[in-house]
Amino acid sequence: MRTLFLSLLLLAVFRLACAQPAEGGDFPASCHAAYAASPDSQNPMMFHFQDQSTGQINHWQWSFGDGATSSVQNPAHTYAAGGTYFVCLTVSDSDSANICHDMICLPVTVHQPGTCVADFTFTVDSLNRLQAKFTDKSTGNINNWHWDFGDGTASPERNPHHIFSGYGKYKVCLTAFNGDSISVCNDTKCDTLSLAPNLPCRASFTFKLDSLNHEPNTFKFTDTSSGNPNHYQWSFDDGGSSLMRNTSHQFHVNGVHKVCLQVGHEIQGVTICTDSSCQMVHTAKYFDLGGHLFAGVYPINNPVSTGDTGLAYLYRREGTRLVPYDTLAFTSLGYYAFPRTLNGSYVLRAALSQGSAHYSGFFPSYYPNAFKWQDAAVLNLSDSSSFHAHVHLVPVTDTASGPCSIRGKVVRAGLSGNPPGMNSTEVILYSNLMAPLKYSLTGNTGQFELTELPYGAYYLYVESPGNFSRLTAVWLEPGKPVADNIVLEVFNYDVTGIPVALNSATIQGELFPNPASENVTLKLHLLNPAMLKFEILAMTGLRITTGVLTCHPGENSFTVPISAYAPGVYLFTVNTDSGEKIMLKKLIKY
Repeated sequence: MRTLFLSLLLLAVFRLACAQPAEGGDFPASCHAAYAASPDSQNPMMFHFQDQSTGQINHWQWSFGDGATSSVQNPAHTYAAGGTYFVCLTVSDSDSANICHDMICLPVTVHQPGTCVADFTFTVDSLNRLQAKFTDKSTGNINNWHWDFGDGTASPERNPHHIFSGYGKYKVCLTAFNGDSISVCNDTKCDTLSLAPNLPCRASFTFKLDSLNHEPNTFKFTDTSSGNPNHYQWSFDDGGSSLMRNTSHQFHVNGVHKVCLQVGHEIQGVTICTDSSCQMVHTAKYFDLGGHLFAGVYPINNPVSTGDTGLAYLYRREGTRLVPYDTLAFTSLGYYAFPRTLNGSYVLRAALSQGSAHYSGFFPSYYPNAFKWQDAAVLNLSDSSSFHAHVHLVPVTDTASGPCSIRGKVVRAGLSGNPPGMNSTEVILYSNLMAPLKYSLTGNTGQFELTELPYGAYYLYVESPGNFSRLTAVWLEPGKPVADNIVLEVFNYDVTGIPVALNSATIQGELFPNPASENVTLKLHLLNPAMLKFEILAMTGLRITTGVLTCHPGENSFTVPISAYAPGVYLFTVNTDSGEKIMLKKLIKY
């Protein structure tokens, strides 16, 4: 201010001097300082100054208000920071015959981009859910704040507390700015604040016996409490406890046990609510399961060693699924034993291990002597142990040999790309009359191989407990003795046919030989008499032929001529009179 006052005083003196007539002549020509300032279109920190002074002038002196100067008539200047600067221009004429001097100072505001950023955080009071505390986190040259709470009220405080009139969602906005020059610093941030009352805690839980756990009476406990608790305390009447939200616990004493869960909701060290719930848990029953493995007339290694090792696989029935439960290998007297087995329903599978003396002579089989898991008898453990669940392995009777082979891979259906193979999975080879011939177990990558086969027609089927597979037809002939790169899919649902309607009473359907050239034989087993229809369709859906089947209870056999058909693949379907499909098979004509 002192400098400005002195400058104005000097300006007044110069104006008085110029107003006096020059000695011996006319009044000198006067001059007036003036200029215009404008920011650069690309850089708002740069200003262009345009001299607009009048009079006989040949000197210009600029002072840009930030310590920088220039003697150029129309200079450009870049400021280091935003703000308002007083820019002064002094003009003069050095000709002694034409004395001229004038000065003007004007404010120039520099708008610096990004000089302030509005930001804030908030917390809701844990005891009064309608009150919130807002904390300014803005940065920049800020000296003013304006809060809009979204409920029609506002505040100029930097860190206000606000009580809302009701629960709900509010859009809260903070505008942070510089009151001295709002164009230099001005930014706004908005956020959504949700207010809801504290819900009361309601403790509750469910529990389930871990049926696949080999530690008896191990239960899983799952929290189902409401009120958004964040603290949990489980207590068991045998002295056990847990602080986990969901936990498991094993009871070592049979009977009824009391289990309690206490929950609480805590905010910033303040307990908002708490509640507890107790339930009675009944332990389960466990039994022993065992039996002999027969590979022929006598159990393996009984009464003398047969050089074999047995493998037993136990599957638990869970609804319609078979879930692997336990596996063991055994040799002594050919007897297997599963101790402490949870009460329930099971399917048992047994086999000779690779390297056994009679490994190639018997198929893996199900209790008591079933070839497929669907035909296995169910072992029900409900009241007592079972020590006589003997398994009789189905013998391999085919001894034919030849120059042919079949190779391929077993995969799970429904996987895209190049799915991984299923290891240790049984692939069964059937004749064209559906007689089982031999089997192969897949390797680590799901690959299988069947060798030394005679020429002829075959079927492949994947036997995987609890899963399903389609029959895959293979034709081996002198011109093509090797079938390679065959992919067999395993499904987790039944794809062997469409479920039979209850009123049709069909229990089995067979079509053979397949492939065929002249005739095929259709066999149907029914419990009740029925009128059925069959259709042969091309793979394009074109209907080739139809017919009516009059069936009686028991086994029915029909011969269908196909010699007139062109070689290829067809669909053979059997339907009820209402149109329900009860059998669908591929027919190969050669």
